Amino acid sequence: MKKIMSLVIVLTLSLSMAAYAQMGMGRGMGRGAQATNNVANIEEAKALVLQQTSNIKGAKIVSASEGQGRRGTMYIINVSDDNGKTYEYHVNPWGEVILFR
Repeated sequence: MKKIMSLVIVLTLSLSMAAYAQMGMGRGMGRGAQATNNVANIEEAKALVLQQTSNIKGAKIVSASEGQGRRGTMYIINVSDDNGKTYEYHVNPWGEVILFR
């Protein structure tokens, strides 16, 4: 009986440690370990958006402005294509380009 009980305890502890090890740091906590492409001015933000929209035929920047985000300056770039569609891209301080609408 002692052997079975000690085996159950060892298995329970090992499985709980395995589950704990797989949890990680959670969503969004690993940004510090990633390589970042910090955006210092609006020209860099425009270059990132043009790189992102290279597959859109006739994409050109209509307007660009800066706004205040949660953690720094966010750039808002409006892009138009040949068909007249307008896209709004946001570039955060770390260089991530996000299609807003």
